[in-house]
Parts: sequence; C-alpha cells; structure tokens
Amino acid sequence: MPDWLTKQTDADTVHAVPLDDGIVHEFTPGCPCGPAPHAVPGGVVLAHASLDGREQQETT
Repeated sequence: MPDWLTKQTDADTVHAVPLDDGIVHEFTPGCPCGPAPHAVPGGVVLAHASLDGREQQETT
C-alpha cells in the first residue's frame, strides 16, 4: 500500500501528500493536483490527490 506524508505548514494547516506519486506535490493550496480542504478541529487538512487514484481505494 502506498504511503502518505503529512506536514504542518502553519499553525492551522496540515497537508496530506502521497509519496512515490507521478508528480512532485507543492505544500500549497495551489498544488497542481488540486488539494481538497477538509475542516478539522483547530484548522484544515489539505488532502492532495494522487495520480494513481490511491485515495479512492483507501478507507478512513
């Protein structure tokens, strides 16, 4: 199963980025993959989309 990296970029924003993906992801809301924001207590998680669609196969 492919891995993910989480990185906090400011006081209230965390990025969830797929590792070993076909593109290099930017830790910004303007990443070419079009990360989707998810509100969580205390902030937001930006879930980046993978080229291989792994997030469609995973459960939370």
